[in-house]
Amino acid sequence: MKQVICPLDNHPCERDCPDRYKDRPEGGCMLTTAQAQGAKIVDFGGGDVGIVFLPGGDADER
Repeated sequence: MKQVICPLDNHPCERDCPDRYKDRPEGGCMLTTAQAQGAKIVDFGGGDVGIVFLPGGDADER
């Protein structure tokens, strides 16, 4: 099974992450779902994260 990659550290989702989906063995959380929907994930540091949807394009193109 392919593991979901965390957009914050580019490693597979950690099993003890408090935000990880509990019912998905491959990992994932609200951040990975938003990223899959085209959002740009911005790490502000100190545990603060932003989810930004850019109009008219995929976040990976930027």
